[in-house]
Amino acid sequence: MYYFLNDNMQFSKSGIEQAEINRLNLFKKNQVAAKIVTRIFAMNLHDVLDGAQIANDDFVNLFDFFNGSTSVKRQAFNLADFEVPADAIKTRKDNQVQVVEHGKLIMIIYLRAGTEAISNVQYFDVNGRTLKMSWWDTRGFKCLEQLFDWDGKIAQEAYFGPDGLIHIEKIHLLNHAGQERVTWRVLNYHGQSHTFNGMNELTRFFYDELNQLTDDQNVFICDRTVECAWGLFNMKTPAKKVLHLHNNHVSDANDILHSTLNNNYANALNNWQEWDAVISATPEQSKDVAARFGTAIPAFTIPVGYVTDATLAEQPVAFDQRQKHLVVHVARLAPEKQQNHSIEAFIEVHKQFPDAKLELWGYANGDIEKQLHAQVAAAHLEDVVLFKGYTTDVNAVYNRAQLGLLPSRAEGFSLMLLEAQAHGLPMVANDIKYGPSDIIQNHQSGELTTDGDVKQLTATIVDLLKDQDKLAKYSAQAYQNAKRYSEEAVFKQWQALLDYFAPAKVTA
Repeated sequence: MYYFLNDNMQFSKSGIEQAEINRLNLFKKNQVAAKIVTRIFAMNLHDVLDGAQIANDDFVNLFDFFNGSTSVKRQAFNLADFEVPADAIKTRKDNQVQVVEHGKLIMIIYLRAGTEAISNVQYFDVNGRTLKMSWWDTRGFKCLEQLFDWDGKIAQEAYFGPDGLIHIEKIHLLNHAGQERVTWRVLNYHGQSHTFNGMNELTRFFYDELNQLTDDQNVFICDRTVECAWGLFNMKTPAKKVLHLHNNHVSDANDILHSTLNNNYANALNNWQEWDAVISATPEQSKDVAARFGTAIPAFTIPVGYVTDATLAEQPVAFDQRQKHLVVHVARLAPEKQQNHSIEAFIEVHKQFPDAKLELWGYANGDIEKQLHAQVAAAHLEDVVLFKGYTTDVNAVYNRAQLGLLPSRAEGFSLMLLEAQAHGLPMVANDIKYGPSDIIQNHQSGELTTDGDVKQLTATIVDLLKDQDKLAKYSAQAYQNAKRYSEEAVFKQWQALLDYFAPAKVTA
C-alpha cells in the first residue's frame, strides 16, 4: 500500500493537495493500491472529499480512523431534532437561535448557512460564561464537545464517533511555567487506552496502526514534511519512507550547495538518513539534491502532475473565441507568487490596451490580499484588475483567457503551468528553479522572463498582446506541448519507483 501523507484536506486546495489527488487517480487507474492520509480534525471533511470525488475507501483521516467514522451514512440533524427545556423561549435571527430560560440565556444554537442543520451549540452558566460547545459533523452526528475553564479557555475536548462514544480526548493543562501542555488520549482502542504528549506522538501511533493493517511492506510518501515527518521518523514498525519535494528545497536558488534550507524541508533534509528515497519534480532539482546530499539515497524524477486522457481528447478552443486581451494569474495569493509584479506590469499594459483585463484567481495567504487590493486602488484599476478568488473550475478560466502569467520567485513544478498549457493558454513565467523551463517551450508555447525584472515582464505582455497571430500559434503549440505529460508518460516515471519498492506494489 502507498500512503500519501498530508496534514489536512480543505475545499481550497494548494498545488500539493491537487498533486496528491491526481496521483491517487493515476495509481487507481493503474491498479496500484494507495490512500491519502491526513491528521487534522474537520467536521466537513467528507463534504470536501465528495467535492473532490475522493472515495472514502481511498482516504484515511486520523480522527475518522480512531472514531470509526470513515464511512457513515448521512442523516439530517436539524433544529427541529434538538430538544430544549419545555419552558424555554427560542428567538431566531438568521443562523442563530438564542434559548432563554427564566430570563437567562442558556444556549445559542448555530445553524449551517442556508439550512436548518445544526452546526454547534454554545452553553452558558448563570453568569453568562461559556460552559461547553457541542459540534456536529456534516453527516449528522455529534463529533466534538469542548469544555471551558473559568477564564473562558478550552480545558478539554472530547471527540465522538457515530456510536455516540468518546474515542479521542484532548486535555489542555498548564505546566509550572504557565505554558500550555496538550495531552491526547485514544480511549478503548482494541481494549486499551493510550496517552500521548502532543499531536506528533499521536500521529506516530496513527502511522504505526495504519502500517499494521496489511501484511505488505508499505510505502509512506511524505508530502507535508513540517507536519508529518516527526511521526514518520519515529515509527516503531518498519516501513519505507519517501520524501516528496514539491518546491525549491533551498532559500537561495543561486547557492544550491550552501544556502539555508527552505523552512518547509529543513527538518526533512537535516534528517536525510531517515529516507529510503526522494522524489523531485524536475531533472534539475534531482541533480541539485544529489550535489548537496549525495547519491546514497535513490532519487526519482517524477512530475507532480499530468494531463488526463480526457483533457487531451478535448476539442481545442479556437483562439478567436477567447476573450481578447484577457490576462490571468492563477495561483494562491502569496508573496512568492508575486501577484504584485503582475499588477505593476499591468499598469503599463492597460495604458496601451484600455480594454485589457487582469484576473487574479486563488485564495489568499495572510494579509497579502489587502496589500494587493491597496496596490490596485492606488493605480485606480479596480475595474480592470479583478480578484476572483478560488475556483473549482479553473479549466474554464484557462479556456477563456488569451494569456497567463506566473512571475513567481520560487516554484517546484507548477501544476498551473501544465494545466494552462493543456488548455491552450500561452504562458509568461519567470525562468526560475524549478519547473517553468521544463514545462514551457520558450518562444513556442510561451515565454520565460527574468525574476524581478518587471520591465521585461511588461514588455513581454505588451508584445504578445500586440501580436495576436503569435499568441494564436503559441496557443496551438501549448496544446501539443501538454502531450509530453500524458497519463502514460508520467506513470512510466512513477513505475521506476514502484519497481524499486516492488514488494509494496499491490495489483488488483
